[in-house]
Amino acid sequence: MVDIALSRREGRELDTATEATVINHYDPIRSDPDAFVHSCLFVEWLLRTITGSEPSHPMFHLIRGVLDNFAAGAPFWPVLCSGIEKALRLSGFAMEVDRCTRCGCDPRKSSLWDALSGGIVCESCGSGSSEEIPQGLIVFLRKSRNSRLDEVRNLKLWHGGYRQCFDLMRRFAEVHMETKINLKSLAVLEALENDR
Repeated sequence: MVDIALSRREGRELDTATEATVINHYDPIRSDPDAFVHSCLFVEWLLRTITGSEPSHPMFHLIRGVLDNFAAGAPFWPVLCSGIEKALRLSGFAMEVDRCTRCGCDPRKSSLWDALSGGIVCESCGSGSSEEIPQGLIVFLRKSRNSRLDEVRNLKLWHGGYRQCFDLMRRFAEVHMETKINLKSLAVLEALENDR
């Protein structure tokens, strides 16, 4: 991780790097293929979804927190999913998991999800565009939202649950950002997991 200072002269369109400082080499990530590919996937997600050029201290601290947790070792998936959920919120694309996105009421135990309307919908507001998702994903997203990344490491989902959560967030982001999010590092991660 590098901290770079940029400056722009009046009348110019390009920034000039005036100073660069290495904050952390993250040797544990670079020496662990699993940590490395999860880190690449998180960073690639950010590169595909974050817009704007203004510095964001909360986003910087989120990236650092995710990488610090990856450097600490497995498990990687809960931190990856939580990091993406937090990045979506910081980017202005929060998923609603506490109130029905259509009527605003308490969705109780509803498992209906509507990416287009922004998240969970109650049973009475569900329609053809709603999909039923596992209740555990909603519980995970709620806990993740209110927990630090080091606490999220202890949240458990069923086999394949984190991948379902990741895919849910990707579909949500694609709908709201109106673009396909193709992630090359996801194919590398799948190949690495399939080789085991």
